[in-house]
Amino acid sequence: MALDLAFGKRVYDWLGQHPRVYQGIRWGVCFGRERSLQELAIAATGLHEGDTVLDLACGAGVNLAGLEAKVGESGKIIAVDYSTGMLDTARARSREHGWTNIEFRRGDAASLELPAKCLDGAICTFGLSAMPGELAALRRVAAALKPGACLVVLDAKIFTGWARILNPIAGPLFQYTTNWNYKKDVVGCIRATFDAVQVVEFNSGCNFIAVARRK
Repeated sequence: MALDLAFGKRVYDWLGQHPRVYQGIRWGVCFGRERSLQELAIAATGLHEGDTVLDLACGAGVNLAGLEAKVGESGKIIAVDYSTGMLDTARARSREHGWTNIEFRRGDAASLELPAKCLDGAICTFGLSAMPGELAALRRVAAALKPGACLVVLDAKIFTGWARILNPIAGPLFQYTTNWNYKKDVVGCIRATFDAVQVVEFNSGCNFIAVARRK
């Protein structure tokens, strides 16, 4: 059942209505380092004031404040997610802060339609490992990035360090609670799509930040 769009929508619609549960899951997946890793990922985008950035699989909008600080009022954020519940929460967050430069879109990332070379940067946090069609989504993002711009991915994978003994438990647990495919090679898909990719791992290999640049 996992890694199915309909199943994933049900999961994330529910999590969108329970943001504290969702935040708790992210905190647990990152061993309490979710905020610092998120800040590192946003900083790695290299965005400037006035830029246009894509927040792919934006979820409840946890990246929006950091992206707003980068692009400013003169910039633009395109926030895309398949879950109505998540988008509702993200929109509420936007209204609360008075952000008016965010375009919210509901849709499948694998079918994302954007003009060629329209983005100054893109970010995806804990999205690619939980969505079907990640390779198609990556190709669409790559085509929409301007030359030299990058996609930054903060995501999770199975443990490779000392904590790998937890893989038989953690993999199935998060598969059925977050639609996470612990067998998926997200980093491999990124390397197959982009010209230059740098990857840094954290937390016994469970988390990684990949910076994928288009030449």
